[in-house]
Amino acid sequence: MSPLPSLAPFFDPQCVAVVGASRDPSKVGGSVLANLRSAGFPGRVIPINPAAEVVQGLKAYPSVLATDAPIDLAVITVPAPDMMATLKECARKGVAGAVVISAGFRESSDAGREREAELRQWLPTQRIRLIGPNCLGWIRPSRRLNLTFAPGMPEMGGIAFISHSGALAVAILDWARDRRMGFSFFASLGNQADLNESDLLDAAAADPETRVILAYLEGVAHGRRLFETLRAIRGRKPVVVLKAGRSAEGARAVSSHTGSLAGSDAAFDAAVRQAGAVRVSRIEELFDVGRALASQPLPRGRRLLVVTNGGGLGIVSADAARSAGMQVEPLPDTVRARLAAVLPSTASLTNPVDLVGDADAARYSHALHALGHESGDALLVVLTAQAATDSAGVARAVIGATRGWTIPVVAAFVGGARVMPGARALEEAGIPAYTFPEPAVEALASMALIMGRHRSVSESAARYAVDSTEVHALLRRLKAAGAGRLGLLELAPLLRAYGIACAVGQAATSAHEAAVLAQGLGFPVALKILSPDIIHKTEVGGVMLGLNSAEEVSWRADTMLGRVRSECPTANITGVLVQPMVSPGRELLLGMIRDPQFGPVVMVGFGGIYVEVLKDTVTRLAPLSHGEALEMLDELRMAPLLRGVRGEPPVNRSTLAETICRFAQLAMDVAELREIELNPLVASPSGVVAVDARGALER
Repeated sequence: MSPLPSLAPFFDPQCVAVVGASRDPSKVGGSVLANLRSAGFPGRVIPINPAAEVVQGLKAYPSVLATDAPIDLAVITVPAPDMMATLKECARKGVAGAVVISAGFRESSDAGREREAELRQWLPTQRIRLIGPNCLGWIRPSRRLNLTFAPGMPEMGGIAFISHSGALAVAILDWARDRRMGFSFFASLGNQADLNESDLLDAAAADPETRVILAYLEGVAHGRRLFETLRAIRGRKPVVVLKAGRSAEGARAVSSHTGSLAGSDAAFDAAVRQAGAVRVSRIEELFDVGRALASQPLPRGRRLLVVTNGGGLGIVSADAARSAGMQVEPLPDTVRARLAAVLPSTASLTNPVDLVGDADAARYSHALHALGHESGDALLVVLTAQAATDSAGVARAVIGATRGWTIPVVAAFVGGARVMPGARALEEAGIPAYTFPEPAVEALASMALIMGRHRSVSESAARYAVDSTEVHALLRRLKAAGAGRLGLLELAPLLRAYGIACAVGQAATSAHEAAVLAQGLGFPVALKILSPDIIHKTEVGGVMLGLNSAEEVSWRADTMLGRVRSECPTANITGVLVQPMVSPGRELLLGMIRDPQFGPVVMVGFGGIYVEVLKDTVTRLAPLSHGEALEMLDELRMAPLLRGVRGEPPVNRSTLAETICRFAQLAMDVAELREIELNPLVASPSGVVAVDARGALER
């Protein structure tokens, strides 16, 4: 087939048919038709109703095929059993787009699942594009196009909103009208039989009316495609995402540390962060951030200026800023001098700038002009209703004083009816006004995060020369041996093929053999139990370190084998691994699981036996650039330990980052690996070495 058509029919249709149009506006088909007419859609509207000649004052037709004009877009509200026949008529008519509001598909019953399966099988053979089924619909305010059964038309604006939930979309429409929030388009995707979140993200990125993209997601149709789509948008338009379902139920059930710490939600987090978007945790926060992005420039950095008429609210603002990663720094002496010249002696000239309770509009104006937009990267203006407060006057002063500023300006007008006139005036002028300082600060912090992610250099993923013939041969041998669970002995050749250093190790089947091998390797040595059934060796006494003689090795190996067999009577124990002790360093964990949506997910963190206690880990999708690997190390809470503390030398961060990149390349190349974990991975000033490893092949 030729390439799929664009989504232009959804954005600028000339003729819309409502299939299932009803004379009763309380029914879904009647409500959609009434919305189209009341919103003032300038194109032609054609009701389709086989039982009526006129519907809501418009000539009706018995079917799409019976109409006398080309149709760009059809809204289908007929019962689910009749939907396929209707959609096939639309395809024969040459309709380019359809919004299927009808419910009764996979969300409802076995019959519904069969209907949706038929729809999904049929759609790829056609030229028609489809939103739904089981959705609220589609709105394009600039075209006065409301193809939903939700009453009213939202204002025009720069926010594109994409939602998996129709019920949430209805509530947001009602909520947004009270706040005069404007949209470029509003899409409820429903079951996503055709168009999904990535398609609409692409469309929003190309839409000249869209300034910021907000998305509420309950799942992901195609994880890798979502990641690539977000990455392609990076630097063009900010994207803010709220995804429901953070709980562990959605994580893939694996037994490794990596699996427990890098489940599906962590993979989604990694995709959003790595692609330059921002994830929020609350619906209100989604729109708090969105409306600031829609009207304000991105901040240059994280320096926050706060101007307030209440000292307590200034303290609250500063605390919120610190929690959100913003910086409330003291003002330079030159700025303090300018403020002192225009403010009363009772005012505080620090940051926050406290104008005190009797501050009027003129005082706010003088303070903002004295500050200027070069004094910080973002401005928060706080007002609380006091005896002589004129909120509308203060709002006008803020609007006038900050006109032309190149940093974002937001406000927190705290109170009730007395501050509402000022808040409305600010919103009408494009300055977001929040009810309290905390959401205002959180919005600015998210904007700063987006700016930082957009500024970061987008490097190509690192790629290293690997002997693919050797790798394939290693995999064939592992499969031929019937290996499912893999340990260091099995994985070491594969790791070395990718340039990842591994500690030398030899297997012994008895205590005597272990002592002989230890003498050959040189002391001190370590002993580790060998068993594909034992994951956490330390917990069952399966690790002994720093053994300094053959006698000690023999005794410890015999003790270890006896204890582990007693602790794990059903485990297949093949012996012990004898390794020379490696140079001391920082013990890290480097792991990968293959997420069903996003593919290989790489995790790095502080490892050893306390990995699940510390939970100091960072996750990314493979492959990785050297810069991304360094960013992962910097994001660890204990990152300072890698740089050296209290006179200790730093680890070789460059080699460590390269090891992470090589590991990510292995994860991409070797699709047969379901999971793999290097723990501990010891990083020191001299290099990086994997001391132990475990993994699993796809069955």
